[in-house]
Amino acid sequence: MLLYSSVLRSISSGAQGRVLYILIYQGDWPDEAIRLNLSKESDLEYLQALIELTDESEWKICQFKNKEAYNRGRRLVGQHWQLLKPKEDDGFGYHVGIRIGKFQGLVEPLGYRRLPLSEGAKESILQDHRSGHSVIKMADDWDVSESHIRAVITKHKPSVSSLKKPINKGSFEGEPPSPSRVAKVRGGSSR
Repeated sequence: MLLYSSVLRSISSGAQGRVLYILIYQGDWPDEAIRLNLSKESDLEYLQALIELTDESEWKICQFKNKEAYNRGRRLVGQHWQLLKPKEDDGFGYHVGIRIGKFQGLVEPLGYRRLPLSEGAKESILQDHRSGHSVIKMADDWDVSESHIRAVITKHKPSVSSLKKPINKGSFEGEPPSPSRVAKVRGGSSR
């Protein structure tokens, strides 16, 4: 129970505006997208029950990145349930519905907080990158996502400076047309 209270404390302190958007799923299939107001005691108890349920079963929960992602995810869950109503399968015995992969980019782990990296940390990441460390290793070392590491690397790329001496200057200047060239005029006749 102490573990659950620490998880709840970290989630409630990191939730923007004390509102948390949750996706509940089982295996490859979404079940429900819900909005929880963590200032309400009943929503906090519901979240605690969800965390306990996911520790003991194959049900899982994650949070939506923001309200827009929640709205898109809620529509996907609704479409999923509409597709399951006819109880059809794809001919191989599998459900016809929306798989959890469609939620990629909309959700993140429960309790995930985006912490900005300090300038010193960004410089260390750049040095690691120059030393040949992989993005995956740096993401594990710095406890951030791979996309965050890639953003730091691409943001701090050195600018490309122009050359001091132009190459082949003067060799591509235009030349007058050849006098032996025949020009066609309107109507198909030539001059």
